[in-house]
Amino acid sequence: MAAQVGQWSVPIDFNNVPVHLSLLPTGKILYFGRRDDPKVPVNGTMDQQYTRAFVWEPEQFSWDPAMKMSRAKPNDDKPGRSQPTANQPMNSQNKETVNLFCSGHCFLPDGNLLIVGGHFRDGLGIDQACTYNPWTNKFTPHTPMNGGRWYPSALTLPDGKVMVMSGSVKDNAPYQPNNVSQIWTSDPAKPWEEAISALTAGGPQALALYPRIHLTPTGRVFMCGPNPQSWFLDVKDANGADIKTRIQDGPNVREVTGRWVDAKAPRPGGFRDYTPSVMYNKGLLMYIGGGQDGQRPSNEVAFINLNDNQPQWSQGPNMAKFRRQFNATILPDGTVFVNGGTQGPGFNDLDEFAIHQSELFDPYEKDPATGKLGRWSNMAPETFDRCYHGTSLLLPDGRVLSAGGGEWPGGRPQDCLTLAQFFEPPYLHKPDPRPLITAVPPYTITYSQNFTITLGAADPPVKQVSWIRLGSVTHCRNMNQSFLWLDTFKQSGTSLTIKAPDSPNVSPPGHYMLFVLSAKRIPSIGKIIQILPAIGNKPKRLAGPSGPSQEPTEVTAPTPNIQPSPDQANAHLTALKGYPPPVTIGITPLCPYGLGPCWAGAYEGLSNISDIEVVCPVSNQSDATASVYLTSDITLPDIEKWREEFSRTVNASYKMRGIELTLSGVVAKTGDKLVLVETGREELTLGPFTKESQVRWDNERSAPKGVTKEEMGAYTRLDAEMKKHSGGKFQVQATGTLQKQAAMDGGKFLLEVREFKVLG
Repeated sequence: MAAQVGQWSVPIDFNNVPVHLSLLPTGKILYFGRRDDPKVPVNGTMDQQYTRAFVWEPEQFSWDPAMKMSRAKPNDDKPGRSQPTANQPMNSQNKETVNLFCSGHCFLPDGNLLIVGGHFRDGLGIDQACTYNPWTNKFTPHTPMNGGRWYPSALTLPDGKVMVMSGSVKDNAPYQPNNVSQIWTSDPAKPWEEAISALTAGGPQALALYPRIHLTPTGRVFMCGPNPQSWFLDVKDANGADIKTRIQDGPNVREVTGRWVDAKAPRPGGFRDYTPSVMYNKGLLMYIGGGQDGQRPSNEVAFINLNDNQPQWSQGPNMAKFRRQFNATILPDGTVFVNGGTQGPGFNDLDEFAIHQSELFDPYEKDPATGKLGRWSNMAPETFDRCYHGTSLLLPDGRVLSAGGGEWPGGRPQDCLTLAQFFEPPYLHKPDPRPLITAVPPYTITYSQNFTITLGAADPPVKQVSWIRLGSVTHCRNMNQSFLWLDTFKQSGTSLTIKAPDSPNVSPPGHYMLFVLSAKRIPSIGKIIQILPAIGNKPKRLAGPSGPSQEPTEVTAPTPNIQPSPDQANAHLTALKGYPPPVTIGITPLCPYGLGPCWAGAYEGLSNISDIEVVCPVSNQSDATASVYLTSDITLPDIEKWREEFSRTVNASYKMRGIELTLSGVVAKTGDKLVLVETGREELTLGPFTKESQVRWDNERSAPKGVTKEEMGAYTRLDAEMKKHSGGKFQVQATGTLQKQAAMDGGKFLLEVREFKVLG
């Protein structure tokens, strides 16, 4: 049976919850969690300001090929025991410890792990940047970033630099995604390059947290989620030089790297978060499951071929299970292993909602139902709930380490899992022998180089060679994972000569696991090999689906400040377009971190409302509100229509609480009621502001904010103002909550006045 569905090992106990998990070039594993002691109740200890990181050797609990099982070394009664790192991560002044929980990380060409961002409090990130050296077992702090980043993504580029994108900031605009990406250069003199802001004209405007970013075969950065609209971020021209864009920032002009390009490839399934995307072969990308709070997650899988001239997403085949909060891991035979997740409608529903059944996607087998390539198969069920903060990592011996889970506000101590398991894929249980690599080059290789490895004397002929980048995973995101078949090789006896990848666009410089496979697709134990660019080799953005390869013309693109507040962003839009005051919309997300960190889905939903022309790219976290500008100055927004259109995109992930509008017009009296006329729109009845009128939200209390006496008395003061004006009419600017009255009242609009000022 294990030869068809695989097998799970007995549990082993780690020193902490492995929320962050990385396979090091040494073959060891670095992991760290959220706090020092996950066994205590979830309380104030959740926001500690230091990191306890550990290193573990998989050989302590290795694969026994004779017994066909994972087991501890003889006389080792604690196979999960780990050694702490030689030091704790510190800030750049080496004066204060930092918490690297909720950071992003990927490997540099030299094998050091770059770690960016981290945790101050849920939704608030730190500007920390550090590297971990696998050989010295030490963290080294570096120059801080331009702002905090909580839930950032990091991607190694073809030239060995690293793109760092998104993450929620701590200061200036708290709980807002950092919209200005940066590029880590490893140059002590200038460690950071500023990349083009998402807020720049022509950019995506709203970056989700932990954006799903990948390298294309032409060297572009491709962002495919969680928002359904896909984007390219180009950083190089055809000669390998940085693309520079001039940015007008107030009175100043500065140059930044890169240019955003709309991929014009909407991904089916809408906004889908807490889910993996996987580059499972050269240019072949899959986006798996996921969903939004408040609805059942998806089992849909979307595919895109980035080798095409005009890449577009296609649908299916789909998983058997509906999942979010899960992981997807590329295996040496080119299959993709999926495990964990929840099928509940909440943020992280456990118990009966947790999915223990694992699945395997094989892109080279036909689906019996459709006859097309790409088949999902059920694998053996896992023992534990691997949901939010669960991790999965491929090891060189072909097993998958599954660990973590829990460590979130409101979680139970029993759900904070230090227990890990190994998944032993079906190929480990086949009766056929595994190929054996007995020797690899004792030096680094370079691109397009032929290198020779030695095989076992009794091995069957090699049919395939695979090449997998070392994994570095957290929050459903393996930021370092990629897969490539090395198709050019020649075997002579026990010698196998292989041609290294031709381009760093498909295999950025760094460390990879090399596997050889038999005709029955059974992989060897992998060997870790480092590839570096040849001296003087400058990676180029290749011609092809990227469009013209010549350097683009520099443009001047107006943008707000690097970290604009909501008021600054609105002022910029008003000055740029001459818009009237924006409409304020109250939005409550089901995400536990508030509207700022969970803004991307709401932005997408608001952008799809037909009456809205522009959505301010920065939300107001303190009030849980968004600002929008309308397509028409002569109609009033219909709250019920807006809710309907909004829900088509976001489903139940957000609740639209209400609309606040600012209008200028003439106040008159009809009977005993005040009305607002000559606004350019239809006549509005005016009414008093009450507790139920409040659009603004108190995140701490999970309730509307309190209403002041001045707000509740605004209508009365406006009525008194009428008596001061002869003729009974005067001009005002009134702000308040817009309501649509019932049909029995004519279905007209009512503005509940919160404040006003007399004009003229």
